[in-house]
Amino acid sequence: MWEQYKYSALPPTLEGLTPSQSKKADASNSWVLWCCHIWITCLSFMLFLITLPISIWCFLKIVPDYERVVVFRLGRVRPPKGPGLIMLLPLIDQFQRIDMRTRAFSIQPCKVKSRDDVLVSVGANVQFRVCDPVLSMLSVQDLNFVIQNTAENLLAQSLGRKYLREIYGDRMRLGEHFKEDINEQVKQWGVCVERVDLLLEAVLRPHEQHVNVPITPQVPNPNGGLEQMIMQFVSMAQQASATDTKPSTVTDLSLQEVLSRLEETLSESLVSEIRSSYQLYVIQKDGKRAACFLDLTTGSGLCGMGVLTFPPDVTLEITETDLLSLIRGDLNPMTAYTTGRLHVTGSLQTALLLGTILPRIRSY
Repeated sequence: MWEQYKYSALPPTLEGLTPSQSKKADASNSWVLWCCHIWITCLSFMLFLITLPISIWCFLKIVPDYERVVVFRLGRVRPPKGPGLIMLLPLIDQFQRIDMRTRAFSIQPCKVKSRDDVLVSVGANVQFRVCDPVLSMLSVQDLNFVIQNTAENLLAQSLGRKYLREIYGDRMRLGEHFKEDINEQVKQWGVCVERVDLLLEAVLRPHEQHVNVPITPQVPNPNGGLEQMIMQFVSMAQQASATDTKPSTVTDLSLQEVLSRLEETLSESLVSEIRSSYQLYVIQKDGKRAACFLDLTTGSGLCGMGVLTFPPDVTLEITETDLLSLIRGDLNPMTAYTTGRLHVTGSLQTALLLGTILPRIRSY
């Protein structure tokens, strides 16, 4: 039964070959295989050399120290990579470079209303950098625009809770508080604010809208240089005479003399313009605290020594020396307030209206 099955290790075509013929057939087959192997190896090496630059561009990336790379693998974010040499998977990974260096922007001077109702023109210089590249990439689209817009809004809100004296006198501390307020808002975007410098441009007075400016008539340009010099000299003389018509006679007045001069300047037009009452406490040279008042609410006004019988609109406190400096014009009312030489309780805008009365006392 088992004799009908025959097994042979040789192929059917080689069963009738002699041993010498079979050796030649094996040698020819091995040579063909060797040639095919060499050809495929050379072709693979050539393809590798040709596609090497493309492979390096797609697979390998060099990230400097000031950058990080956020990788999205099949749409899902991966931990940031870098610095150094990193490898990406082509057609699977997408990446975005994030600059980690400090950036800066400026807030243009804007009008901010302080707590004591004074308009202040304030700007700022802000420096920030990215702390979390993943959050900065996923949270906002235009990081610089969003942070600048947020800083401008917070500047108005933060300084709106401060008095003018605080804004003017302690800008370094206010800058630190402003930086903390911005950090609370932008930390959810992976950003850290490093420095804020407040810039106080000007103090605006909304009630002084009409300012008396001397108008110089325009004279046509003369042909000769001598005529031009004469016209300039005449113009300067006119301006000098206009400013010297009412010289200041304030030297060293007492408080009673100041009140007597002030009483002479009171009128119904002044009352209709101001319509406020003032309680003034003057610290005299001997250390005593004298009380005087100015009532510009009814009639032609009233002033004198003592205390008002009703609550005043504004309460002021100043030394006698600084009061005389204000009358002479040597001290500016806003400077006196911001430096702490003039203490105001009530509306600062109403207190600054006294600046329209001081020139009348000076020119009396």
